[in-house]
Amino acid sequence: MNTLHNLGINTVNLEIEKALDLGLGRIELSLGKAEKYEDKLTKFKNNIDKIEKLKIPYSIHLPVYVEDWYKYDYFSAFFIDKDEFKRELSFRLLKHNLERLKCFSPDYFVLHFPGIDQNWDDKEAFYNVLLVSLERVQSIAKDYETKIYLEYFGSNKNFYDYSEWAKTIKNYDNLGILTDTGHLYFASIINRFDFLEALKVLADNSEAFHVWTTKGDKAYCGSKYYKKYHHITPHENQSKKEGWAFDTGEIMKVLASKNKPVIIEPSIRYKGADYMIEGIKSIKKYFEEEK
Repeated sequence: MNTLHNLGINTVNLEIEKALDLGLGRIELSLGKAEKYEDKLTKFKNNIDKIEKLKIPYSIHLPVYVEDWYKYDYFSAFFIDKDEFKRELSFRLLKHNLERLKCFSPDYFVLHFPGIDQNWDDKEAFYNVLLVSLERVQSIAKDYETKIYLEYFGSNKNFYDYSEWAKTIKNYDNLGILTDTGHLYFASIINRFDFLEALKVLADNSEAFHVWTTKGDKAYCGSKYYKKYHHITPHENQSKKEGWAFDTGEIMKVLASKNKPVIIEPSIRYKGADYMIEGIKSIKKYFEEEK
């Protein structure tokens, strides 16, 4: 079986050995949202030791180490928040994690950066904070001699424009954009732009991708599918005509052509683990054709 070096999966719902058996060539370590934190951390430690021994290309979705002083959801992000205390808390958590993980060698780290902010109307003040925060993340990444890829979200009203993301983040050598198909789809609903047009722009300017899908025309808490199933595994036969977010096969062709890491981010809430495995097998061919 061919190993697809650019196609991988996170370890939330699939063991490393099974991913390799399926021909996937890279792994992303992430705590996910299920299980107790202590159990997830133990699983992370076991997996990273295994990956380092196997010498598999891998990435780490931050954060991993979450302390009692961080009182928010650990996937929240306040780097460009109006509240300075929250901003400093996010930077503290970032540095804390990179310090704890400095003995490992991932290809890159994934970071939630923009957060959710609908209340900051002073655009000049916001833009100043944006540039300062990007410079700080760049400096931290450089200090730890690593790459940090900022995951695209459209939930911050002052920083949702995908063209602005592309134009701004390219100025930082140690940073990059990670485009997530599900979050981009929700952003297109919230901010009323064309999903496919945005994907093509971001694909040309991204260093890596997350792929998952959903159904319907509502975003996040407004989406009954997202609330019930979270991240649905991509399958090549999912089509917009049948209510899916996008034509999965078409999207896979775009991503595979970029020759960059693509990480499947699946939940197994929708039709179970068998559907996840079937989906992985169905999209592999796009990456085999682009080898």
